[in-house]
Amino acid sequence: MGLDYGRMLDQLGVEAQLLTAATHDAHADAPVFSASGRTVGQTLRHLGDLCEDVLCWLGSPDAQRHWDLSAEPDLRELTNRFAVRMADLLAEFISRPPDDPCPTWWPEQHTVAFWVRRMLHAATVHRADVQTAAGIEHTPIDPEVAADGIDEVLRAWFGYRLHSLRITATRPCSVGVHVPGRNWLITADPSGAAVTSSEDVATTTPDAVVGGDPSAVYLWMWGRLPNRAVETSGDPDAIAQLWGLLQLATR
Repeated sequence: MGLDYGRMLDQLGVEAQLLTAATHDAHADAPVFSASGRTVGQTLRHLGDLCEDVLCWLGSPDAQRHWDLSAEPDLRELTNRFAVRMADLLAEFISRPPDDPCPTWWPEQHTVAFWVRRMLHAATVHRADVQTAAGIEHTPIDPEVAADGIDEVLRAWFGYRLHSLRITATRPCSVGVHVPGRNWLITADPSGAAVTSSEDVATTTPDAVVGGDPSAVYLWMWGRLPNRAVETSGDPDAIAQLWGLLQLATR
């Protein structure tokens, strides 16, 4: 079951505040030391761009207001742009019901709720990036938010985005993913990839299993944590292929 819409909205506001606060202890050129390959400044520019993109997808009048950055914006300017555009986005989300139809890039969901979920996880992952770059201890990620983020990255990115990019596995493999209360089975081969929920991944006998703390598995899937941060068993090549495909899908 997905997260409650109101809860996602509340958490998105919290993540935006945490990210903005983390920039106070960061330098614009500081690398985030993750699969994104960005600096803090580039991360804030990306998030501001993402807010404006989503406002366009939603058809918001605010999307028409172009934000001109200076030729070489400093971190304060980039942070201010992100904060203002996120506020515009939150206002748009609050004004609309979760099932309000709107365009999205995922065929399985064409409602405002898709974009709330997408922005929540974008803000959460990049907040962790900026906190890491600033030398700040990560604010804990709620286990239910992390589990929902795992479901999103597996279904929308691994399950669909790989197909749209025409990227496939080099050989057949299956990986079970588990966190407390949630299980998924991922299969991939040269013809494509699929994700299914499983009440007990052990009954499917996958080639390998990845599990552990939900926030660790979540950040590992986004390339933010090393393999040692999660629990693994079975074929290491299957896990490596899963991780590599995830990085291609989410870059």
